[in-house]
Amino acid sequence: MESYTRLYAEGTYDDYVWTRERPVVVESLRRERERLGSLRLLDFACGTGRILAAVDHVADELTGVDISAEMARHAARASPRATIKVGSVLDDDVLTGPYDAVTVFRFFVNAPQELRLPVLRKIRQHMRQGALLMFNNHGHSPSLRSLAVRVPRHRPQVPNELRHRDIVDLLNASGFRIEHRYGFSLFPSILHRHLLASALRGVDTAAASPGLRRFTQRMMIEQLYIARAVGAPR
Repeated sequence: MESYTRLYAEGTYDDYVWTRERPVVVESLRRERERLGSLRLLDFACGTGRILAAVDHVADELTGVDISAEMARHAARASPRATIKVGSVLDDDVLTGPYDAVTVFRFFVNAPQELRLPVLRKIRQHMRQGALLMFNNHGHSPSLRSLAVRVPRHRPQVPNELRHRDIVDLLNASGFRIEHRYGFSLFPSILHRHLLASALRGVDTAAASPGLRRFTQRMMIEQLYIARAVGAPR
């Protein structure tokens, strides 16, 4: 819990990435609510409630689910209006859809490979047709992070990564179609700890501009996906 809090402390790399992701998340959900007239949102693997707190003013009904009771207690404080549940989505009584939108952050890279598809299929079963799915890949490969995590020879194992192709296959097998893909941060977190950080963040801003992002997006470490529920899981 303490390590998670430090991860998103003001000024950290992850806090920086979130400041870039957050407007996209909030605006996408705002437009979805405007289109539907109301919005019923599930934040899966809600952790301390970072996403719930950010979108509290957008959704009419919020539910957060996490496997950790400690995380869930923090999420309840972060978003008092949300219904917080402790458990696995693979349990039959945890999800109570249909949901209009689902957010999933920092899950797919960290989750064991054998859990990714069953979890996403279960979530899809509780989403209405046409519902919005938003999730991130904070370990995109290939990227400069891929090289950085392999350089230290003392590292006991290489951190988890996901390729875009893996995500496409995962979504296709779960009844989703990608609508948008955004990239954030060309440079690994270790470089953001030094005096170069402000310069690197300026490069990130330029790289994400409309004129450049079609060339730079595939190299970005942090990826945000927006997908639509369009069919039944295979």
